[in-house]
Amino acid sequence: MATDPVCKMKVDPAKAAAKVEYAGQTYYFCSDACHKAFSAEPRQYAGGVPDSGSHHHDHK
Repeated sequence: MATDPVCKMKVDPAKAAAKVEYAGQTYYFCSDACHKAFSAEPRQYAGGVPDSGSHHHDHK
């Protein structure tokens, strides 16, 4: 069983309403609403996936 990253509900991957590949991981969703919420802000739900643009270094 997988866990929907939005609502934390247990989801059977074979019966998931949707699935998304993000940052090398597959996420499964219990409903289209959870899938849409994740798609709008994946970093909020992906649990610590680094944001590639969050590290700014000044090299002068």
